[in-house]
Amino acid sequence: MYPQTPDRWFVLTISCHSALELERCAEIMFELGATAVEEIDNRLITHLDPPEDVEGALVSIRDALQEGSTTGEVSLDHSWQRHEDWSHLWRRGLVAKQISDSLVVQPSWCASPPEHKNVVTVVIDPGMAFGTAEHPTTRGSLRLLEKAISPGESIMDIGCGSGILTITAIKLGASNVLSVDNDPYALEATSANLFMNEIREKADVQLGEVSPAWLKDSSECEGIIANIQSDVLLALMIGFRSAIRNHGWLILSGIMDSEWPAILSSARDSKFTLIAVDMELGWTSAWFKLDK
Repeated sequence: MYPQTPDRWFVLTISCHSALELERCAEIMFELGATAVEEIDNRLITHLDPPEDVEGALVSIRDALQEGSTTGEVSLDHSWQRHEDWSHLWRRGLVAKQISDSLVVQPSWCASPPEHKNVVTVVIDPGMAFGTAEHPTTRGSLRLLEKAISPGESIMDIGCGSGILTITAIKLGASNVLSVDNDPYALEATSANLFMNEIREKADVQLGEVSPAWLKDSSECEGIIANIQSDVLLALMIGFRSAIRNHGWLILSGIMDSEWPAILSSARDSKFTLIAVDMELGWTSAWFKLDK
């Protein structure tokens, strides 16, 4: 079962002075166990489970940040936030989002928009997981998913987060989705959102670390969507190829514009053909087709 939500969260705030430092510090936080990192005005903010040894944890984190820093100009602050406070704060500013002419994403506390025959509405409460349509990588993934998916397809959602892409895929016609994440809180959010959208039976939600070997051993599917870190995408590329049926599709996101050339080169080396790119605010999402 999923872990019990803690009464309070250990909040880390990292201040950097360059985009390169922000990117490297975010990578370090993920390496240290963070499952989501928010960027606000040259600061990175993440919420972690409370450590048993707070001072020891802070020393380890500071050492890792200083070792990974290129300039040494990185500062770390910590605070505590009650779960009740956090659960109210993350709702601020979250409203219904019109992703395209035919797709709307909204939190559960918003009044439902008027129903239209050709508009798909996805209801999402993120909990402690990533995925609210507030980030360009999520919106780019959604716009490409609309174009890529065909009714009746079996797909995978790698790094499912809140389940927003899983739910959208099902509402767009996917017959079933294998939704995988290494964060138990993400699986909790995905399952809750599937129930809220009344489609829980169409997704297999699994806790796991996805690797090329894991993908090779899984059943082939028509499509994969992965909105995760670029370095992880690169490591998984050969696995994506083995898990997708011939002429199937792959959507990749979580890619900074500066990282895009390396992703494109790796995808082409694995026999993926670029179909479309969605760029927004310094982030790239891409849709590929596979010819084995």
